[in-house]
Order: sequence, then structure tokens, then C-alpha cells
Amino acid sequence: MGRSTARPGPSQSQRPSQSQKARGGRRQAEVEDVEEEEEEQEEPDGDEDHDMEDNGQSELSRKANDLVRLALFAEQRRTVLRREEINKKALGASSRAFNAIFDLAQHKLRNTFGLELVELPSRAALGQENGAEDNEARAATGMKKKANAAGSKTYILRSSLDPILIERAAQTDEDIFEEEGRDHAMFNASLNQSDDESDDSDAEGERPPKYYGSIISWTKADQLGPIGILYVILALILVNGRVISDGDLRKHLKTLHLPSNSNVHPVHNTALSTMRSMNLDAYLSKLLQQNYIDRQQVGGDVTGKKAKKGGGVKRLRTQAEDLEEGRTYEWRWGTRAFCEVGEEDVAKFVAEFMVVSDGDGDEEGAGSAAARKKQQALADKMYAGVQKAAGGKLYELM
Repeated sequence: MGRSTARPGPSQSQRPSQSQKARGGRRQAEVEDVEEEEEEQEEPDGDEDHDMEDNGQSELSRKANDLVRLALFAEQRRTVLRREEINKKALGASSRAFNAIFDLAQHKLRNTFGLELVELPSRAALGQENGAEDNEARAATGMKKKANAAGSKTYILRSSLDPILIERAAQTDEDIFEEEGRDHAMFNASLNQSDDESDDSDAEGERPPKYYGSIISWTKADQLGPIGILYVILALILVNGRVISDGDLRKHLKTLHLPSNSNVHPVHNTALSTMRSMNLDAYLSKLLQQNYIDRQQVGGDVTGKKAKKGGGVKRLRTQAEDLEEGRTYEWRWGTRAFCEVGEEDVAKFVAEFMVVSDGDGDEEGAGSAAARKKQQALADKMYAGVQKAAGGKLYELM
């Protein structure tokens, strides 16, 4: 007999039963279901990351909005905004993200309000620049970066609009002027005065806000009278070599009908202000608190003590009190003036004012090219004189 070549199949005991097949099928189905569930659980991870990223961005945006509101509130009071105050009132637990939140707030301020936050330089940095002997080196880029690096961690808001845009927006438009006139007659009827009454410089009563018919509503913004006096004070300090004694400053202001008598209130605000008038000491104290000017004691009882600066002074002593105790002071520009006004702009203000006040040339030829060229030459000459009186090159806006 020939040997069979067929391979022996599995025995009956080795063959899977129907129940084993069913159990194996269920186990495989369960494994597949578990794998599908794991895949489904892994898929939403990208969405969760995206949601977390959106939440983080929205949190930064909310903190930036808080910083914008805080900055606008501080500007309304003309006070500086300190880094600690920002961390406490706006950032909270997000203080480590200061740079990101600050940049986002800057973007909102510039694009919505035409404003920007700028860090004030420290007094030490200003002292280094003002004390430099070489004026060219003092104005070089390296020195400027050094001054900026020595920041004070205090900030103010200033305009980020183009100066040409501001100049054109400040021009009078007849239609706006007429509309403002009607509004003024309606809402300020009780404050209307005749021209003779409004010219009384000694009047202590309410003064109606003036209107100018420009896109920029000066009437509802700053008090232009006190700002004009501020520019005069800054100009006097600048042309006296960037520092002026308290006695000389008061002497110059007295010639402008701004006496130091505490019973006289020569600084007037419009009816929109809660404080209608101030004496000279109160006005200088306000400028001191707002960092427009800085006062340093140079005489009197300073033995064993550092010369006092006026940054933390709540009220200026009267001139009589200072003379009685033998104290003397000097006035300089404050840090805010360097960042908001600028030496170059004050020098241009002085030059243009002096040239226009000079009244050179008759009115008929005032608009001619030759007259404008002559006027510009006089303004340039006056600017050079201010620069020489200041003691060197004038600084741009910091």
C-alpha cells in the first residue's frame, strides 16, 4: 500500500469550537472598539490646544484693555503712571507678561486714541546729559540710548499724531466756528460776557470757555491759559542756561502780571474746571507735582542733608517764608517736559512768537515769497540765539 501524502488535520480536540470562535470574535471586536475610542479621544487634542491659546490671547487682551483705561485715567489727572501701580491695578497675576500686555496696550492706544505711553527718563540720566561738556557727544545716539536705558519705571501718555495733522486740525473752519457759536450761546448763556467784561484781567468770576472753530475741540480739552503760562516758564528756564533761580523766575513773571502775592489769583481757568483760579505758588506747586518743572534747594539749612527736590512737596512755601528762613531754590525742567514738550519745540515757539510780535513788514507784502523768506531767516536767527543762551545743542522730544 502506498503511504498517504495527506497531512493529518487537527484532532477534534484541537479544532476551535463554535463557542471559542464566538468568544474570539467578541474579544477582537472589543479591542477594535477600544482602539477607535482612543483615536477619538486623541483627535480633539488639537482643538483643546487651540481653545487654550484663544483663552490666553483673550486674557492678554483684557489685561491690555485694563492698562489702557488706567493710563487714560492717569492722564486725565495729569499724574504719572508707575510700574507698581500697573502691576497692581491692571496686570495682577500676569505681571510676568508685562512686555506683551504693554505692547498690545500701545497698539490700542495709538490706533484708537492717537496716544502712546512713554517712559520718563530718570533724573540721574537727565543730570548726566545736562552735565556733559561736549554738546555734540551729548546728542549722539549712544548717549541717548544710555539715557533711555536709565528709565524711571514711570510712564505718561502723549500724542502720537503727526505734527502736521495736528497743525491742520487746529485751523479754524467757518462752519465749525458757527456751529460752536450756537452751542456756546445755548449751553453757556449764563456765562456770556461782553468784550469789555471779558478783557478784565482782574476778574475773579467764572470765565466762559472760548471756541475756535477747529476740528480739535480746545474748549473741552486742556486749559489753554495755564498751558500758555507753562510754556513761558519753560522758555525762561531754557534761555537762562537751563536753570533759573526762584527770585529771577518770579521777577520775570511779575512783569507779565503774575505776582507772587498769595491774595492775588492771576492764573485763570475756564468754567469747565473745578478750580477757577490759582495764585502763583499754587500753580507752581501743581506744575511740580505733574513733573513739568523741578525745584532744588541750593541755599539755607541743608547741612548734613541732601539738597531737597520738590518732587514730593505737597505745597510750596511762600516766597516770604523762604526768605525768612534763608532758603533759596533753583528751577529746572521736569522729566515730563522733556518727553511731552521738548527743548527744540519750545525754542521754535519762542522764535516764532518773537518774529510775529516784531511785526516786521507791512501787511500788504506779508504773504509774498520774499516776506516769508525774510521772516524765516529772522526765526532761524532767533532760534540760534535761544540755543546759544541755553548753553548748547537743544534736545529733541525724548
